[in-house]
Amino acid sequence: MTSLKKIHDYTYEELLERAFIRLAGRRGSGEVFEVPKASVLVIGGKTIIQNFRDIAQLLNREEELLKRYFMKELNVPGSVNEAGQLELRGKFSAIAINQLLERFTQKYVKCATCGSFHTKLAKRGKIFTLKCEACGAETTFQAF
Repeated sequence: MTSLKKIHDYTYEELLERAFIRLAGRRGSGEVFEVPKASVLVIGGKTIIQNFRDIAQLLNREEELLKRYFMKELNVPGSVNEAGQLELRGKFSAIAINQLLERFTQKYVKCATCGSFHTKLAKRGKIFTLKCEACGAETTFQAF
């Protein structure tokens, strides 16, 4: 017959150790997340983000979502080509593109509670829900 311990049967140190073991998969690894920089090329009347696919993968966001964000913020049409580059109609500087990317990351990737970048973004109707995989916090905001 196995005896199950009740919470008051544990010492403080045992409880603390159990908590650390259970949270081990959720704690940060100490790595510093750096927002990727867009490699921007302006050709004629087009702006091309050459590393767009890589950025979407690093941020763990769908290409379509990131594309729609840029198109909405810049108020221009755009498309992703076969090479995974985002082509936007209009001329935009690398500084402007990277500032938008930074704003996207702060709002739609970074957890407002713990600051982790290990998050999932889900769309429910007209609302986005950002769920942190590190602390479990959920943040909601209007979809774009």
